[in-house]
Amino acid sequence: MNIAKYLRKILIWLNLKTISFVTAVLFLISMLPSWILAFIARPSGDDYGYSAASHQAWVHTHSLVEVLKAGLETTRTMYNSWNGNWFSVFIFTLMPEVFVQGSFWVVPIFWSLATIIATYYLLYELLTKHLGLKWYETLLVTTLILVMCYQWIPSSAIALYWYVGVIQYIMSHVIGLLLLAFLLKFLRTNRIRYIVYSVLGMIALGGSSYYSAFLVCLIYVLVFICYIRQEKRTGLIFIPMFSGLIAMYFQVISPGNAARVGEGFGFSIGRVFSTIFRALWQGLVSIMEYLQNKPIVFVLLLLIALILWECLSNIKLTIEFKYPLLWVGYMYGIYASMFTPEIYADTDISGGPPTMEYLTFIFMAVFSIIYVEGWLINKLKTADKIKRAEYYHARLTLPGILLCCLLIISCKRNLKETLFYESVEYITSGQAADYREQMDSQLEILLDDSIKEAYLCPTNPEQGPLMHMPVINNPNAFTNQVVAQFYGKDFVITVQE
Repeated sequence: MNIAKYLRKILIWLNLKTISFVTAVLFLISMLPSWILAFIARPSGDDYGYSAASHQAWVHTHSLVEVLKAGLETTRTMYNSWNGNWFSVFIFTLMPEVFVQGSFWVVPIFWSLATIIATYYLLYELLTKHLGLKWYETLLVTTLILVMCYQWIPSSAIALYWYVGVIQYIMSHVIGLLLLAFLLKFLRTNRIRYIVYSVLGMIALGGSSYYSAFLVCLIYVLVFICYIRQEKRTGLIFIPMFSGLIAMYFQVISPGNAARVGEGFGFSIGRVFSTIFRALWQGLVSIMEYLQNKPIVFVLLLLIALILWECLSNIKLTIEFKYPLLWVGYMYGIYASMFTPEIYADTDISGGPPTMEYLTFIFMAVFSIIYVEGWLINKLKTADKIKRAEYYHARLTLPGILLCCLLIISCKRNLKETLFYESVEYITSGQAADYREQMDSQLEILLDDSIKEAYLCPTNPEQGPLMHMPVINNPNAFTNQVVAQFYGKDFVITVQE
């Protein structure tokens, strides 16, 4: 009898609110090593190249107006010669170290916190405001999504430590999440200010990453189809959508795109259809690769499904989930669209596209889970088969969580591939301290205005999760040239000891 009493107390204590709090704390702990490395990270390669003129303007004038002028001139030059992403390129020119030496730590910490906040903001609007989940239930789902997003991110450099990559992809991702939240807020409140916010966000997105722009536009189309008969003002969502498409048009026609991709770049109907079919196939291939290489992600998706089943079963669903197969197919189509830019351009890619494809897969998978479970619950409620939430919590959720924990522990290879493990190993091995010491020794020479011909000691190639394009012994190499321009040197070169 006492055992049963204690078990009941444990079950009462192990409610979703407690689990949510513990999971959130564990996630924040998992991010601490990567945030510590933020204070060791340094700008690299393109970070210097895009912001060199802005930095020199600040050094010589300390005028924000002159810095903005230099940034606009860099954006114009890049637009015509190399990069059509006019909005993100302008932000490239405003790297924190343009203004304050040693401020690069702001980049990984600010944008990771922005991603965390934007993810919760969107899911709170969707799950709590639209569906009726409690705030801590939304927090639990958000935390599990963020664990997947950060701990198995394809490129930690893109996610955190490469300013140009963070702005091009993560900033766009954050804007995309906010735009989806604004869309849901407009549908719920009919307040025009969310359309205004969306117009501004879509213009910025149209001049940045294709990936987030595609995702948001496709969601706009879906929402319009779903709500056109219910809401008279639904058509207003096309205002931000067309604003973004106009902004993207100026990005697409950039002379720099053709210069970067090559003379073969251009529009072709045949190429468009070929790209679509290849993207749909590549989506399947990539999911199979995720399943093979990152099975732990599917365990966490199962865990989210178990938690959402209990949460959705305990509320009165006011949304009709009528077409689960069409919904899942559309979510897959959005995911597959992430492959179209790289397939169409047919050029070498950085770690950015795989990162955006992975992040989109996670969100589309969760949105599919929500819809399919909503459809099932509505069906079961019609048949009067839904039990109370306590029944699911004790007999389904908690055993399911235990099973998922055991499966997670069994995925030892994946656990060693986490950002947390890699960061801790890099710090405890002494390599992070060695990297910082080498960067500081180089910086001492680069900041010395009396030195115009900078000879630097080579750096340790061990970078862990960090991003660093080293200066080499060729003064004409790209990194050598942009570092020299940023610090106002005649040339920069490494010398062998």
